[in-house]
Amino acid sequence: MKLSIPFLIVSFVGIVEAFYHAWLEGAFTTNYAKVTFSGYSAFYGVPYWVFGVVWFPLVFVVGLWATKTGRLGLSWKLLALLTVGNVFTVYLWYLDLLIVRAFTALYVALYVTNYLLTALVAIENRSSEVMRGFAYGTLAGGVVGVVFGPYGVAVCGVGGGIFGALRAFVLPLRQPPKN
Repeated sequence: MKLSIPFLIVSFVGIVEAFYHAWLEGAFTTNYAKVTFSGYSAFYGVPYWVFGVVWFPLVFVVGLWATKTGRLGLSWKLLALLTVGNVFTVYLWYLDLLIVRAFTALYVALYVTNYLLTALVAIENRSSEVMRGFAYGTLAGGVVGVVFGPYGVAVCGVGGGIFGALRAFVLPLRQPPKN
């Protein structure tokens, strides 16, 4: 099943969400200083809205390039790029749920969009041992994380997925045939 077109559509939706989020944060208005310099609105001085406005267009352009504008399938190597976003969302879940306690539908939509992009890559490459390791790790981590609440699901799910993919990549269960 070729999921490159849905991948491109979802990444474009991420662009729309990110720009809408930036607009709501006042990024394009005179409230820029208020947003930029408030306590939990920046990462090393870079406002959080900037990450979305850069991230989703980057994923869209890489997706266009990697799939030859949707003519090819999704490579499992896109998982490495998307995992960067998944790890960053764990930090943002931490801020949203535990520190600021600001839980909005738009925040969740941005995070879920990145997870959905990752899921599309995993589904298309489900026969790959790395993807199976990623899927089982994510599922197992998410189940364990339920004990710790929504933040625990995010942390354990992303961590389990990374661990499962790395384990399958470094120590495959099936050894390739020797020539």
